Amino acid sequence: MTTVVNFRNALDGNNQPVEVQPGQTVQQAVEASGLIAAGNPFSVRDKDGQVVDNREATDFAGLTLSVGLPGDEVRGGSAGLR
Repeated sequence: MTTVVNFRNALDGNNQPVEVQPGQTVQQAVEASGLIAAGNPFSVRDKDGQVVDNREATDFAGLTLSVGLPGDEVRGGSAGLR
């Protein structure tokens, strides 16, 4: 079964659905997706504005998370992808 998380780039508003792997953190999934250029600092937030960088990516299946600069206040969405 494929697990997909939608990542929204807080800088340009683009959305990218990403297939995530079991055991992969949210930050690892973003890095593997190529959404952020290698070496650039970033942080990922959920719909409540909580940083979820080190949480398991599969916990957010079907949800939208916001990828932005560390310390920003941008929140992810809650809309499912199904």
